[in-house]
Amino acid sequence: MSDKANKKPRLWLRLLLVMLLVALIAGALGFIKYRQIQELILQSSVPKAPVKVEAAQVKTRKWPRRLKAIGSLKSLQGVELSSEVGGVVRKINFRSGQKVKAGEILLELNDELELAQIKTARARLSAAQRRHRRTKKLKGKKYVSEFELDEVISALNVARAELASAEASLAKRSITAPFAGILGIKNVDKGDYISPGVNIVSLQSIDKLYLDFTLPEQFYHEVKKGQTVWFKVKSDPDKTFSGKVSVWDPILHDTTRNLNVRAIVDNAASQLAPGMFAQIVLETDIQTEVMAVPETAIFYNIYGESVYVLAKDKDNAKSQETYILESRQVKVLYRKDGMAGITKGLHSKDMVVTSGQLKLYPGLDVAIANNVH
Repeated sequence: MSDKANKKPRLWLRLLLVMLLVALIAGALGFIKYRQIQELILQSSVPKAPVKVEAAQVKTRKWPRRLKAIGSLKSLQGVELSSEVGGVVRKINFRSGQKVKAGEILLELNDELELAQIKTARARLSAAQRRHRRTKKLKGKKYVSEFELDEVISALNVARAELASAEASLAKRSITAPFAGILGIKNVDKGDYISPGVNIVSLQSIDKLYLDFTLPEQFYHEVKKGQTVWFKVKSDPDKTFSGKVSVWDPILHDTTRNLNVRAIVDNAASQLAPGMFAQIVLETDIQTEVMAVPETAIFYNIYGESVYVLAKDKDNAKSQETYILESRQVKVLYRKDGMAGITKGLHSKDMVVTSGQLKLYPGLDVAIANNVH
């Protein structure tokens, strides 16, 4: 009995010790957590240092108005060569894609009949000329009448006309280049019979090209001869070509009310070809006032193009060197040489953030890290 009585107090003592140990551990953990919470509260009560950003002053500039349009390139001179008469191809003097000079003979048809006709016409003319000389001598001696002399002169004129007609027929048996240019793909071969009007080959003068495009009616008075036209083509999208306005229609299109404009483009390097589609910008004399900022100041969000503007705190609670970020939507007119011209959304005295916009947000306290110019 005594052993059982001694064991019970020892069991309760052990339980008490365990409970005290648990209480001490829980109290220690609670104290540590309390200290951590107090530190967080203390840290949150201390104001954060403003984020350093690079900024630039908005500048006012004048920019010529640029009108956008679409157009196409055309040959300054272009023709589909064909024959006025039918015949068998006797000789071809060109290759597809060859450059030719004006007057160069490109193709010849069989001309035996025409050559024979010329010989006959020359013989008749020679006989008519001899008869005319004899008749004139006899007329001087009063052996022939005036009527007979008129008949001889008429026969001489007919013979001359027959020779000219035969020579013209012979000339039609040869196809020559009407101007200098580059040939397309030939559509005939030696020995082919071609009918009148059948396309033999195209000839295009491409050293200079026409650039035809249209503009809306409201820009009629802004188009002037000699204005610069900038354009790009899909075959070389990274390069910008230029031309000069040469002429435009004095009347508008009946249906669209658009103005047809034509510019001339220098193509000595043969980088352009007739038929190419062009995206055009026409620079006019009208000046537009823009707010110029570094192009890096512009970023994109779901609403379009935006900039961060440095604004002062209205209640003046912050220092003079601290600003609040304000996001503004802008309308960009142009981008050139690292600068962007903005027509809407900024004022001349604004300062904009020029880098690191992805880490920023509206309402953030910032300070300028560079010297603003």
